[in-house]
Amino acid sequence: MASIERTAYPRLKQRLTKTELQDFYTPTLEEKLFVRENARNEEPQIHLLVQLKTFQRLGYFPNLEDVPDSVVKHLRSALRFKDEIFPLVIPRTLYRHQAAIRQFLEVKSYDKNARKLIVKAVYNAAQVMDNPADLINVAIEDLIKERYELPAYSTIDRLVGRIRSLINRRLFLTILRRMHSPQPPRNAPA
Repeated sequence: MASIERTAYPRLKQRLTKTELQDFYTPTLEEKLFVRENARNEEPQIHLLVQLKTFQRLGYFPNLEDVPDSVVKHLRSALRFKDEIFPLVIPRTLYRHQAAIRQFLEVKSYDKNARKLIVKAVYNAAQVMDNPADLINVAIEDLIKERYELPAYSTIDRLVGRIRSLINRRLFLTILRRMHSPQPPRNAPA
């Protein structure tokens, strides 16, 4: 398993500066309107905004427990909600929010087409590179370029590991066949 720290897979920082909060997590007027159109009450609205802003930053929906309190507090302040309002929703609302965010951002969910896309990209890249972190970065880059939601890191890591093993096995077999094939004597005329 490649270490996530050695890849471009986006992760949430637990300690953010005021500048980072301002630059990456301050909602635009359009985003605030989107939130108000897609959620009625305060708790679903803050939930939707937290999901939207973290998805924009990461390319996937993190668990709400992993979102730093400073981000939730910043977004709550942007909506002018009281500190007692928390981003809590039922699972059905969670899925509805995620679908609305994908549509708003024009991003496709990870599916079999996305899987085929990264299989092809990683297969081609594995012909010339071997480092698992580099191959994971190829997969991430292609998914982002084609506007797909990123799957869990472990999904990409397992897929890259399988493709890498397949390519390495083929290379080893080619070398082995060449080593055991009859070769003409060195002094013989060609």
